[in-house]
Amino acid sequence: MWRTLQRALVVTIAGAVLGLAANAVSPRRIPYIAPPVVNVPSDFIPFDEAQALWRSGEAIFLDARAPADYAAGHIGNAFNVPAENFDAHYSPVAGMLTPASRIVTYCDGLECDLSHHLTDRLRQLGYTNVHILKNGWTVWRNAGLATSTGGQP
Repeated sequence: MWRTLQRALVVTIAGAVLGLAANAVSPRRIPYIAPPVVNVPSDFIPFDEAQALWRSGEAIFLDARAPADYAAGHIGNAFNVPAENFDAHYSPVAGMLTPASRIVTYCDGLECDLSHHLTDRLRQLGYTNVHILKNGWTVWRNAGLATSTGGQP
């Protein structure tokens, strides 16, 4: 019986070592210690608040859609910084922004992730007051608020 327990212990230890080694080299590795849960405030800004910020001029609106979509129609005075081509379009807008600038990003459609990607990029650059207007273009246009067509203002 003692020999059976020894073998079981060796098999268990070998299995644990092999499992830890496989996890260490896996691209989808499982963390040994779970990262702390951070309560991040909601990325979304209520439509009424976004509208008030636009009317007061207290926020800069950034359209995360492709240039062709922006040219076809966008929120009045919004700037186009496509999330998919951020580096090429960020420079002209960067001079208007400070780390504390109030920024509202938007794209179109309930499933659109472009505004999330743009918000993430801006936060990586140190902008702390960035929010997303969910389904921005559609709700803005449907509310009959100021819109424009064509290139950058």
